[in-house]
This record gives sequence, structure tokens and C-alpha cells, in this order.
Amino acid sequence: MHIVDEDFVSIDSIIEHEQIRTFFQPIVSLKDASIIGYEALSRGPKGSRLEQPGMLFGAAAESNRLWELEYLCRRKAIERSKEICKNKKIFINVDPKVILDEKYKIGFTKEFLAKNDMDPTNIIFEITERTCVEDYRGFLRVINNYTEQGYEIAIDDTGAGYSGLRMLAEIHPQYIKIDMELVRDIDKKRINQALIKALRDFADSTGMNVIAEGIETIDELNTLIGLNVEYGQGYLLQRPSEELKELDQSIINIIISSQEYLHRKKRGA
Repeated sequence: MHIVDEDFVSIDSIIEHEQIRTFFQPIVSLKDASIIGYEALSRGPKGSRLEQPGMLFGAAAESNRLWELEYLCRRKAIERSKEICKNKKIFINVDPKVILDEKYKIGFTKEFLAKNDMDPTNIIFEITERTCVEDYRGFLRVINNYTEQGYEIAIDDTGAGYSGLRMLAEIHPQYIKIDMELVRDIDKKRINQALIKALRDFADSTGMNVIAEGIETIDELNTLIGLNVEYGQGYLLQRPSEELKELDQSIINIIISSQEYLHRKKRGA
């Protein structure tokens, strides 16, 4: 009980003093190495035990402050995103439990976007698949409200959660983010390759886009390019940073070279 009380005080202080840092990690086209957007990632005070998101949001949930923390993180992400070029997407994480929170306010994000001169069509709400959605009717009502305002939806952690194909079928997101555990060592795992190819074919036939998360090695990257996955994200491409950075030229060269190899292979060269 002592730990929970201590967490509450820490979370209370973080929310009151807005001690949230926003990091950005690029979403990269595996076709031409361009950056289509950035995922906004929230961190607690540097050096504190609540710096990492798992501890931060876990403590907020235990202290019944999850909504307040998510609200703060979303606002900070939008404010920082003013630095992003207008044609880039910004991916913002949303927990299904927060969407259904009684303190949820319809339209608050749109107000912040207008204040910060941002277009709703450049906002992608990432819905994690790791959390079980119990009230699908209410959940879908909120998601529909988002899409009617021009926002797009991404299903995060696809392949790792409870809802699986039902969430994909009912939400029909614009983006499917493949869980990093399916990406890990994919160059060595034929079954994972088959699963991602199936997801890629499914996305292609339904007008969705696939993003492979957690790319850490050149072999993983080349395998994903060979599987015709459109977009990627991960430490190999670029680590999360408080600064908005361009891709390292060496990564651009790897992607372009891999695509050129595939084209030559298709031509039988």
C-alpha cells in the first residue's frame, strides 16, 4: 500500500507541474526511405522511477489518474508537434480504457489542434490491441466520432493482443502496426514471414497500410522490404528523440539498395 501512495504523490506532481517529456520516433517508408510521420512517445521526469512509460502509466492506473495523464500526454504531443512539417503524420497513443472513461471529453483534441494550427487529417490515433475491449458498442461510437472529424486510426501491437481480427474488421483502421515480437528475427523465422505476408495481403485487399514495429537489424529490414511491407519503425531506423531528426544517410542507402535489388530480381537481371 505504501508504494501505491508514493506513486499517487508522484503522479499527482507530474500532472500538476506538467512534467512530461515528448519523444518522437519516425515512421519510415520502406519504398523510398521518406519519413511519413512520427509517433509521439511520452516519458516521465528524467532519472525518476516513473521515467519509463510502463511504470508511468502503471502508477497512474493504480492511482486512478490514467485519464489525467493521457490528457496531459496528448496535449504535450500536440503542442510539440507544431515543429513537424505540415505534410507529416503524428501518431498519438490512446488506451481503449481511457476512451471509455467517464471524464472523456468529445472534441477536446480538435480544440487543441485549432489552437496549434494543425490539421486533424494529419493525426493518427494508435489504439493498442493489448488491452481487451469489453464495451465494443461504446468503443466503436467514440472511434466513429474520431473518424467523422477527419482523424485516422492505427491498430497498435497487431498480433500480440486479445481482440485480433475482430478489432481490425470492426474498426477498419487506416494503419496496422505489426507487433515487434513478430518482427524480431523475422529473417530466420519462416512462420513469422508467412504471418506478416498474410497481414500484408489482407491490408492490401482492404485498403489498409502496414507498419512493422521494432526493426533492429539490417536483416530484419531487408526481409520486411522483401515481403513488400510499406512502412517501418524501430531502433535501426532511428531511436526516439526529443528532437526531430532526418534519417541517417546510411539507412537511406540500405533501403534504396534493397529496393533496387528487388527490382533487378523481378526483371531477372
